[in-house]
Amino acid sequence: MDKYDWITTVFSDWAFTFVTSFLYYQDYDTLEEAERNVYRKGMECFGGIAPTYHIELLDKPTIVWDFHSLMLAIQMMFSFMITDENSTLKLCKHCGKIFVVSRSNVQFCSPQCKNQHNVYKCRAKREDSE
Repeated sequence: MDKYDWITTVFSDWAFTFVTSFLYYQDYDTLEEAERNVYRKGMECFGGIAPTYHIELLDKPTIVWDFHSLMLAIQMMFSFMITDENSTLKLCKHCGKIFVVSRSNVQFCSPQCKNQHNVYKCRAKREDSE
């Protein structure tokens, strides 16, 4: 390994963090709070040590990830799971906590969060109409 190969990794990490930050701030006004939290958690969890990848031409082009540690691999898989609409992990629409869903249409981690969300939404509508 060339003694300067680490620069490639550092620049890749910076590029990932920059692109994520750029998209976050560019789309900030159009994102819902839950989406903003996913971007924030994505930027926080890698801490500048983003995984790298390359494309292998197998039967079809395939992305091959290179994780620098087991923890980074777990964090990346977790990020994929909480952003996948078909996953059993969801982000609570009210409190932003991650929870396991029993049905695909569930949006809140508990009946209390659903109730609180509806109360706040109702109050906001009343304030807007006054």
